[in-house]
Amino acid sequence: MKAKFEEFNDGTARICTVNNDGLLVDKYEKPLRFGEENVSMKRHYAAQAADTRVDKVIHVQQRKDLKAHEVAVIGEDQFDIEKVDQINDAMPPITKLSLIEYEKHRRKDFA
Repeated sequence: MKAKFEEFNDGTARICTVNNDGLLVDKYEKPLRFGEENVSMKRHYAAQAADTRVDKVIHVQQRKDLKAHEVAVIGEDQFDIEKVDQINDAMPPITKLSLIEYEKHRRKDFA
């Protein structure tokens, strides 16, 4: 079976880590281009069963150093990276990120 060709034309996301002072620091020199995916009913109900939620799912060109609970910043919105999946049979290989939007009181400032 031929692999689906993945596109990354839905926007850019800054990937950040939290420093010792609780401030966001960019992990990469440039934002990553991403493709947005549908939050399927299966994924929605699985998250609900685990007493959590998934607000957005995106994919980026494969980055094996991405980790859960880093922060994705898309526009003005900040998201906790809840889950990181490496998809090797896509063309090109991708990293799929399940995101949970931070509530306003949890948002962090940049260093």
